[in-house]
Amino acid sequence: MDKRWATVAIAGVMEIIWAIAMNHSNGFTIWYFNLIVVTFLMLSTVLLSKSLKSGIPTGAVYAVWTGIGTIGTTIISILLKIETVTILRLIFIVLIVTGITGLYAVSFK
Repeated sequence: MDKRWATVAIAGVMEIIWAIAMNHSNGFTIWYFNLIVVTFLMLSTVLLSKSLKSGIPTGAVYAVWTGIGTIGTTIISILLKIETVTILRLIFIVLIVTGITGLYAVSFK
């Protein structure tokens, strides 16, 4: 994985962190979760912007970024028992992973 895509991956991980923190913020009433949300949302967005500036196609960057966030947030929510696991949910996660892998594979210049 080159540095440009590593930046997208890190931005996706940051998205997972702020999404999980937002769920725990109780409607933005717990200050330390609010701080985590704002901090990691900003970091994720800055890294996304840096990735877009690097020349990777916009659609691919955005799809991979949101895909990492979606998959990671779903898996962590299942592990924390915030969400339930179903076979259909797992199938759709695999489809997202397949799409991300495909976009990554065809997005090299």
